[in-house]
Amino acid sequence: MLNFEKIVTNHEILEIEKNAIKSGLKESILIERAGQKISEFLSDTISKRKQILFVIGKGKNGKDGYVAFKNLIKKNFNCNILFVFPKLNYDNWESLPTNFSKSVFYYDETNQFHKLIQESDVIIDGIFGTGLNRNLNDNLKKLIYFINQQNKQVISIDLPSGLSDTNSFIDNKNTIIASKTLSLTAIKNNCLNFHTQKYANTLINFDIGISKFPESYKPKFLIDKEQSMKLIPNKDKYGNKRSGGNISIIGGSTRYPGAILMASSACIETGIGLINISIPSKIYDVVAGQIPEVSLNIDKESNEYITKESIKSILEKQSINSIMFGPGMETNKTTINATKYLIKNIANNKKINSLLIDADGLNCLSEINDWWNNNFPKNFVITPHLGEFSRLTKLSKKEIENNPLEIVCNYAKKWNATIMLKGPLSYISDGIETYVLDQPNPALSKGGSGDVLSGITSSFLAQGLNSIEASILGVSLLSKLGDLTEKNHGVLSSSATKLIKAINKVKNYE
Repeated sequence: MLNFEKIVTNHEILEIEKNAIKSGLKESILIERAGQKISEFLSDTISKRKQILFVIGKGKNGKDGYVAFKNLIKKNFNCNILFVFPKLNYDNWESLPTNFSKSVFYYDETNQFHKLIQESDVIIDGIFGTGLNRNLNDNLKKLIYFINQQNKQVISIDLPSGLSDTNSFIDNKNTIIASKTLSLTAIKNNCLNFHTQKYANTLINFDIGISKFPESYKPKFLIDKEQSMKLIPNKDKYGNKRSGGNISIIGGSTRYPGAILMASSACIETGIGLINISIPSKIYDVVAGQIPEVSLNIDKESNEYITKESIKSILEKQSINSIMFGPGMETNKTTINATKYLIKNIANNKKINSLLIDADGLNCLSEINDWWNNNFPKNFVITPHLGEFSRLTKLSKKEIENNPLEIVCNYAKKWNATIMLKGPLSYISDGIETYVLDQPNPALSKGGSGDVLSGITSSFLAQGLNSIEASILGVSLLSKLGDLTEKNHGVLSSSATKLIKAINKVKNYE
């Protein structure tokens, strides 16, 4: 049903291209196809009145750009080309017609490259691709830095020059900042780490006729949030409140009474049939009556925190099919014991087919040795942000930021869970398939956004979506809510409660 673009590592794309050539596809044909796709995109999106500059390296990435340059010249576009290496590196390239000569420049032979860049409206970056495996020399760093300083529209071929698997230090002095990145065959994972997406920005992928991926390929996909809306469950007009899912949300504390209210409201707005919330007795007066649709389960064992007695009471209910655990719960000896009881006993209730743990539920998990060696429901989702994931994995934040796709996938497999690592970019994996949403929005950088996300995702789990489907739909819907809230209220005035109020404007249940 969903047709997301694939993501590949540098190693994977090299193997994919190598296998394609072995099967009979000539490299020259792949380059021609790539150049054709690039030139078609540019001719469709750039006015002929604009001055275009191709900045070209000496590898396949540069050859793709070279073909695109020739195609645009033939269509009477205003184009120049700047080769960044000495002329001898291009001796075996197909020569240009003599009437192109005024449009051709070599970086080491001209002192006018500053003027060339400044007078261009659009710059096509074809300096380096996935083959970059070394640090840049000073001349290339100066060139890249100067391009970045001009605030021009920059379109990178395959990935912004400077990004590589080996380049651990990335900044605007050694990496092109592109407004768009035109990927070939598949999106490159270099563009989708915490600190690299801002260099690639909008990602557009082109099929150049390589359809076969090796058996060793680990499926990775870029989420299209518009397509993801197809996952919204249909409501049965002959159904009842129980057929719409019956969820229990466990959490809250005197310090954070609002978290469970926001999660519950998000559940209700996304179609849940029945909802019960389990809270400490001390926040009863704060919570009661705020959401008339919920039933309350009061933990009388502790005034301030959720206890294992409350968990026991919930697990004895045979009517619920889903649990969300952790919002606003706080982390202390009492709540850690409650968490231990939950994970050791949840499998005893066979009616519960989904569990989502968030916030302080995750902080409590991080205090429990080998917590994953328990029996969890089939659809088990954890939704950490970077700090919570660091505590769970015992890895540094920097380690995770540098390689989030692989790390999230590996731990999802180890823990037999679906992980949703949330942040400016969201990473989802069940240990088999991994998904990325690359739509950062500062309107979501507010307290309570995570509670809304968990409430939305839990609602869809309770309504019958599997853990991957619910997670993809959760991050996609939240992203759309962020866009809508920013549009209507601005970034500064956006809030979690405004996100909830916007749900009925984008969910399209009709």
